[in-house]
Amino acid sequence: MRGIEIRELECFLVLAEEPHPGHAAVRLGVPAETVDLLLRALEDRIGAPLLDRTGPRPCLTPFGEEFLDALRPAYQNLAAVVDGARDRAHGGPSTVRLGFRGKVHGPVAEAVRAFEEREPGTRVRIVETAHSDPFGPLRE
Repeated sequence: MRGIEIRELECFLVLAEEPHPGHAAVRLGVPAETVDLLLRALEDRIGAPLLDRTGPRPCLTPFGEEFLDALRPAYQNLAAVVDGARDRAHGGPSTVRLGFRGKVHGPVAEAVRAFEEREPGTRVRIVETAHSDPFGPLRE
């Protein structure tokens, strides 16, 4: 793993979901040229193309698909280690309080689940609020 930059791996993971370099660049917050440079640097380090750029729409090569299958769980484990260390350094996971009147279900519940999956170091605590004091439970 010597010499591999984490940003190259993150770029590849985003490109696997968003094969168009322009769209991947927006998600990464970098210019499209940077996406291309990061991917080419990773391909040079590995010694094989990961993205097929010859067709009308870029797609992963068979080697790129295999690399993705091996990289994704390893990257998730690495991210969990870093998140866990950050949590321990700051005294535990972050908590976001979300105030609602009544039950939380449907799209809101799905959004909470998606947020917690995307931000594993953060927990959402849903608190019921009253008309008379809508912010009191959130201030606790």
